[in-house]
Amino acid sequence: MRSRKYNDPFSSGGRPAFEFLLIATFFCLSIVVGQASAQSTPPAYELRYLGSGSPTAINSQRVVVGTRTVAGNYEPVVSINGSQWAQLPVPPGSMSTIPTDINDLGVIVGVSFSPQWNASAVRWTPGTGGYSLQILPLMPGDTAAYATAINNAGQIVGSRSSLGYQPTGTGWVYSDQAGFRRLTDFGFWIVPRDINDSGLVIGGQERLNLATGQVDVTGQGPSNYQAISNIAINSSGMMIGSSPLRSTSLKIVSVFRYTPGPGWEFIAGSTRYTVGYDINDLGDITYGEFGAGIFLDGLGTFAVGSLLSPETIGNGWVITGNGSYVNNSREIATIARNNTTGQTGAVLLLPIGAIPPPTAPAGLVGVAHPATRMEPFNSIELSWVNTSTLTRGWELQRTVAGTSNWEILPLVPPGTAARHSDTTVGVNITYNYRVRAVGLGGTSEWSDTITVTSPATPLDTTPPQVTLLEPAGGSTVSGIVTTRSSASDNVAVEYQEISFWNQYTGQQVVIGSSNGGGEIAFTWDTTQLTPATYRITAMAYDTMGNVTRSEADVIVAGSTTGTMRVSSIRMYSERTRSGYWVYGDVAVLDKAGSPVADAMVSVRWRTPNGRNVLQTAQTDARGIATFGVQSVAGTYRLYISDVAKTGYEFDPRSSQLSARYWRGSQ
Repeated sequence: MRSRKYNDPFSSGGRPAFEFLLIATFFCLSIVVGQASAQSTPPAYELRYLGSGSPTAINSQRVVVGTRTVAGNYEPVVSINGSQWAQLPVPPGSMSTIPTDINDLGVIVGVSFSPQWNASAVRWTPGTGGYSLQILPLMPGDTAAYATAINNAGQIVGSRSSLGYQPTGTGWVYSDQAGFRRLTDFGFWIVPRDINDSGLVIGGQERLNLATGQVDVTGQGPSNYQAISNIAINSSGMMIGSSPLRSTSLKIVSVFRYTPGPGWEFIAGSTRYTVGYDINDLGDITYGEFGAGIFLDGLGTFAVGSLLSPETIGNGWVITGNGSYVNNSREIATIARNNTTGQTGAVLLLPIGAIPPPTAPAGLVGVAHPATRMEPFNSIELSWVNTSTLTRGWELQRTVAGTSNWEILPLVPPGTAARHSDTTVGVNITYNYRVRAVGLGGTSEWSDTITVTSPATPLDTTPPQVTLLEPAGGSTVSGIVTTRSSASDNVAVEYQEISFWNQYTGQQVVIGSSNGGGEIAFTWDTTQLTPATYRITAMAYDTMGNVTRSEADVIVAGSTTGTMRVSSIRMYSERTRSGYWVYGDVAVLDKAGSPVADAMVSVRWRTPNGRNVLQTAQTDARGIATFGVQSVAGTYRLYISDVAKTGYEFDPRSSQLSARYWRGSQ
């Protein structure tokens, strides 16, 4: 009846799924509300620690079964009415023994593995002296059996083989009265996962009625999901199942509930990590998705950790399991950790009445915040102190002082921070504020009311006025140029600058800058710029960061201070092991015959083997640029392509533009 353990029997680490993944403890502090009822609240839970290990099933008589790890193997344990784990008997020489289900009469079924991984179906029956163990017989011709579930009529279902801890193959049903029968006799060819008191067996996407022998396909759910796989079934035929989306790009798995007649309905799951676990006779569903979740019929979905009582939370307990099991009394078996004592393992959660509302927040304060350039808004900054572990959110209200028209202020989702920036205030208006906590059990009392007056200065949205005074747009400039601009603002100019865009370097170059308004002037050295059209920009922003720009395009003309020419080309050579090197010294002089340093000389070599080699070099302090090329014996030619330097004009008519050199083979 409570067989939920092998919906994902193995994690990537090779451990059974009933050792819930400790994925995200923060999930225990969150709440996901769905189909919530305004008239009802979920129960609060106290906690009983059972011991190290993991639960695998719970019945409606508050009996929990599970396992704990001993020397790397699994040992079966049982807890009655919240008592500490007690060990169940195991077959002699067994390696690991795992209880998989328990009915309301306290009869437990499971599987035991020998050191050779041979699986045997086992049953524990309660008696006056404790539990007695029975190894169920094998079906004729079988070598293994794995019990997966038992109902209150004592019918047991299971598989005929296993792969590790995973039940595999086809299935069987057994009772003391009728003995064994293969489920394939009914046309049911998959591993049975559960059986209810009406003899309905489920597995995969199929349901078998043992009374009629009819097999139904139940997997058809929403059209955007793949077929839904059954996980567990309750006494009325309701089922829990899970399925991934059909989309290949969205890897999402969701949990569904099946009701005879209406069919499947979505419960929870928006990630690939969703796992279904259990369903009770009330139709409550347990599942895991970054933590243990529960759907309480008529109330909605909740993180199991969010339902702990304030006392339990105060004692240091947090839910760490990624799933849970629930009985008809809404008692829950899961995994938890105590951050105070260090205890971790299986726990039983017992409802102790409706979860109470949180207590009222304290210390509500508000401070007027005038706008600044970094925070360009007027506001009233509010903060308060959370006084309850049951708080899941806040409701903040405001009214203009002297009125009673309270309005709710929308909080930034999820609205769980104990602070808010009210940026909807007017200018120099006095407001009253109050706040209350919102929890699963309702809302708290209101906090004390505070009174705060908003900033008296309106928000400045007017940008400065900026004028580029000099140079004028379209003008031609050269050499050292004066640039001027002026800026003013309705409040105050904080910063202004003059800059230009150098399209050759891809940079906005600042000519000069100043804090404050008024007129500014700076000199602009254009002597090193390539003659072209440049865009000058005067920019200013005020104390609120409002920006204005004034721009103009100006033409920068080349400012020459003289001419230069190539006065001579001296060529020479040397022989090396790898061939011949031929060099050319190009001498550059100005009009007065003085060497021109730092001129860029571009040349082209023509080698004996027909190669053209392009080279550039800069003249040294002697006005000489040296070039070299390697090739074979023969005639070398050197041609001058260009000579360039800012402030000079190259005079090719007065220059030696080529030279030749013969290099023999000796």
